[in-house]
Amino acid sequence: MRTLRARLAFLVASCALASALTPVTTAAPAPIATLQLNDGRVLHNVRIMSDEGTSLVVHADEGLMKVTKANLPQAIADLYPQKAAPAGAPEMVMKPFNPDQAPEGPFPTPKPKAAVDQPSPTPRPPKAVYKGCTILSYQPKAFQGTLGSAEVVIRNDTDAPVELVPGDFICITGEGKRLPGGYIVTDGNPIVIKRSELVPAFGEIDDLVAFSNRAIEIASVQWKK
Repeated sequence: MRTLRARLAFLVASCALASALTPVTTAAPAPIATLQLNDGRVLHNVRIMSDEGTSLVVHADEGLMKVTKANLPQAIADLYPQKAAPAGAPEMVMKPFNPDQAPEGPFPTPKPKAAVDQPSPTPRPPKAVYKGCTILSYQPKAFQGTLGSAEVVIRNDTDAPVELVPGDFICITGEGKRLPGGYIVTDGNPIVIKRSELVPAFGEIDDLVAFSNRAIEIASVQWKK
């Protein structure tokens, strides 16, 4: 009899120990294939992740988001009754990203950039024109015994030849003196001294204009006024 009781006691203890050592597994709730929300959205393969009291955190094919319980269909809302939210805890709603939705305003108005004072460009005086001709350039250049002369390039912008005489040219010296041209020289072999020069229509000439036999500082060559 004692042997039988001992065996029964051992069997009961073994069963209790095996029950304590066997892990208890709880099957995860099956996902909801389609969940029609009251605002018209439809979620697919929805799994309930956590109960936030007044809302549920769910994971669906559309993403991880928080759904208010008031937006749940009645059958699901009955399974998760609303709970009072803790005081002072604001509700956070996770919205799916919509790239076509305009960003919410208002936006700060950009401050206008301060105007930067820039120096006004110095206007370049137009080239003087005389009888339709323009002095393109000049360069002091002596020839033979004449030291106060300059090589002058003239362009005719008219459709007819223009005759120029030495007095049409004025030399301004470094001292501010005005000296009229004495004669025109065509440099070559031989040198030709002229009392006038004919500039062809729409053409250019390159002549020497003598202003003085002595050396002078030629500051500029201009047309007579």
